[in-house]
Amino acid sequence: MFDRRLITHFNWPILIVALVLAMMGLANLYSATSTFDPGEQTSYFRAQLVWLTIGISSLLVVFSIHYRHFRALSYVFYGITAVLLLLVLVVGRKVAGHQSWLQIGPVSLQPTEIAKLGLIFGLSRYLSVFRPSPKGATFRELIPPFLFFLLPTGLVILQGDLGSSLFFGLIFGTLILIYGVRWQVLVSMLVLFVVVATLAYFFFLSPYQKNRILTFLNPEMDRRGSGYHLIQSKIAVGSGGWMGKGYLKGKTHKLKFIPERHTDFIFTVLAEEWGFLGSGMILGLFGLLLFLGISVAVRANDRFSFFLSVGVCALFFWHLVVNLGGVLGLMPLTGVPLPFFSYGGSALMTNWIGIGLLLNVSMRRFMF
Repeated sequence: MFDRRLITHFNWPILIVALVLAMMGLANLYSATSTFDPGEQTSYFRAQLVWLTIGISSLLVVFSIHYRHFRALSYVFYGITAVLLLLVLVVGRKVAGHQSWLQIGPVSLQPTEIAKLGLIFGLSRYLSVFRPSPKGATFRELIPPFLFFLLPTGLVILQGDLGSSLFFGLIFGTLILIYGVRWQVLVSMLVLFVVVATLAYFFFLSPYQKNRILTFLNPEMDRRGSGYHLIQSKIAVGSGGWMGKGYLKGKTHKLKFIPERHTDFIFTVLAEEWGFLGSGMILGLFGLLLFLGISVAVRANDRFSFFLSVGVCALFFWHLVVNLGGVLGLMPLTGVPLPFFSYGGSALMTNWIGIGLLLNVSMRRFMF
């Protein structure tokens, strides 16, 4: 028999905020692609509509099944996403220097996005079962969750997508900090990160990846080359002023000064046309979504649903921070999409699955 309490406990604010962000994202994408050939613009917009439909359908499936069933299958989900990452290395399609795409008939998937959820499922299941020592987790206790992180991260690095591999580290770090670690372990991990990052820069990064870091530090050193994208991005954001130039009236992206304006640099279109106030409103909606998501985690009635909710919030938070940080020149560009705004089916579907998981936990917090 259907439990009517599921309706009374449905978290409408989360769904409404997500839908508003999605609608604003569609409108912004239409403007960002307005200088494309008419057929190309229609193709992008229709594809995003299709993926939005798939994403909302995924949400309906995800929140209709009790999350305890997802708990039982968490390791299976993790394993499936790892296999998809492995398949990309074998039969994947290379785009922009990254072998990150898997072609399944007419559909192109980027398993890296789905694997972020796989990592959240795997870590949430493990951390919910094994509790840390009273003073925090020791090095030995962190070995199993570190292996959960290492497998997908290594496969993504082999694909050549260093930016996404770092994102796995952000999700891992967030969940581990919430789990609880000893301060000695935390300091040691920070030192290890600095050492590994230094060695990676000198011995493993490609010239293109090194240029991204140098451009972040000083974009003026190569205004027409590696620093061009970042400089034009800052000009577009700043030119919006307080009120913006108006919808469909942004000149910087219409004159094609902004590269990848429908994906990585989608925020520049928003900032130029809607200004500081419009951008602030969108960021406020993202902040509200994160607040509602954290509220779900705080009120979760078991450790698995708590870590699952925290992981989904971390997914949205770090996407937002890393994308805006790169666009505004606060950190190196990594190619991380802006949730609900950047063009891309895999990322959009992942976003809606995340919303579905938050709704699932929120609705069933009273059920044992």
